[in-house]
Amino acid sequence: MSWLQVSLAADAARAEAVSAVLESLGALAVTTAPCGTGPVLEPAPGALPLADRNRITGLFEGAADGAALCAALSRALGDAVGEPVVSVLEDADWEQAWRQRAVAREFGTGFWVLPGDAPEPAGARAVLRLEPGLAFGTGGHPTTALCLDWLAGQDLAGRTVIDYGCGSGILAIAAALLGARAVHAVDHDPQALAATRDNAARNGVASCVRVAHASQLADVEADVLVANILANALHDLAPRFTALVRAGGELALSGILDEQAQALAQRYHDAFALAMPRRDRDWLLLCGRRRD
Repeated sequence: MSWLQVSLAADAARAEAVSAVLESLGALAVTTAPCGTGPVLEPAPGALPLADRNRITGLFEGAADGAALCAALSRALGDAVGEPVVSVLEDADWEQAWRQRAVAREFGTGFWVLPGDAPEPAGARAVLRLEPGLAFGTGGHPTTALCLDWLAGQDLAGRTVIDYGCGSGILAIAAALLGARAVHAVDHDPQALAATRDNAARNGVASCVRVAHASQLADVEADVLVANILANALHDLAPRFTALVRAGGELALSGILDEQAQALAQRYHDAFALAMPRRDRDWLLLCGRRRD
């Protein structure tokens, strides 16, 4: 079976409108990727990660009329976006493209993220498996990798963890696989919550991962809270995170650019004793212990 891809470029202000039009025309899936090499910020919960210029791609059934789709896009969007590009994608091509992007990587010591059918490495203490076709962060983005490395270095056995802004659930599932007793996966986006449930079930940790909309999160006394979202959201959520983490509990914040770290460290200083930031390329992770 083949698929039809229709993609076009748009700036950040118009990207969500383009996605909505593609969905209204019957796209089975819509993805957004940056044009060029500028930084892409991890979003606040429920928001779309965008660069200044983005390529938005809709995936349609192979029998769809590419010319008609392009005409409909032009009528709906006018000259505000780039010229649509239509291409045919075979099943085999799609599978291979996914495999080229999928992470096969060790985080910390012995925690692996692997494509679904990859053999388990010798000495692995836990393995998170990705499946093609699922909405699932791969751990390839530096902000996610920083969090996975940090989680893999914690003693999570029997502990309660919050993944705030869970997206597709990779951090929540990692915490469960690493021994957490209960993991609360929190987001504002219903699609993210559904994806987290599916991905947790595929990794055998559905009974441990409790998925909830941010507005419905009960008062939890967490041993560990990890949040991989935008710096401005981390700033605004400081009082909430302080209330959720027990005295002596651990906090890890990611999605932070170098120039944002000092202000965030000041924001959290009174409630958390912060360690030196961890770095991956342009990105930092702040972590620390809740003061008594």
